[in-house]
Amino acid sequence: MKYLKYTIITIIIFTFIFTWLFPQFIRCFFVELDDFQEIKTNIFVEKSISKQQQDSLIHYVINADSRIKDFWGKREGKAKIIFCKNAETYKKYAKTTEGAGFSIGTPLGSWIILNKDGLNIDVIAHEMCHDELMTRLGWWRTKKEIPTWFDEGLALMLDYRFVSSQDSIQRYIDYRSELSYLTSKPIPLEEIVTQKGFFGKSELFTKIAYFTSAVEVSRKISLKGKQEIFRTIEKTKKEGKFEF
Repeated sequence: MKYLKYTIITIIIFTFIFTWLFPQFIRCFFVELDDFQEIKTNIFVEKSISKQQQDSLIHYVINADSRIKDFWGKREGKAKIIFCKNAETYKKYAKTTEGAGFSIGTPLGSWIILNKDGLNIDVIAHEMCHDELMTRLGWWRTKKEIPTWFDEGLALMLDYRFVSSQDSIQRYIDYRSELSYLTSKPIPLEEIVTQKGFFGKSELFTKIAYFTSAVEVSRKISLKGKQEIFRTIEKTKKEGKFEF
């Protein structure tokens, strides 16, 4: 009985700490209790959205999945996708009104939250890439070692909203050109290592941070191929230290 008591107390304490660290976890985990339905494996939508939107979402997810497999070789991420019809619902799950998509990663599961602007293959592929990196490295290693600029720059390699060229050299040139339109001086990478540093300033700063990151990642791919990205990730996984 004494051991049972300690076990219950431990579970309660763990649950409290976990929900404090990941406040969206409970809501995401029990999404079907909040007027959502699963229309395809791991794809959840509000019950009130139209059949046309459901079909469009499935179509975009399938194509984003193909984009992930084409870049990574195969898809290992299993993030559940939650599509929110309006801004209020999106804010409940993403804890923000900004952006078209938001990724939530925890040791016990991951989710991609989308709003109506996220009904887009680029947005979905971008968020899937975040999940893919976390899945391959593990939650702790990703949070501890991977700088935000690398995570975001890598996701932009599968996001064609700003640069559509598939040629690695041209992609680097185009991202560098986009960055030059915004600023003559890229942000030093050490200033955008954390999410707070990357997203915690002005909208313009964040936009420059995105393109700075994309230039750095695309430059490496243009010089040594995407296999260099995989070598970096594998080395981080084995040695526990990120080097790029």
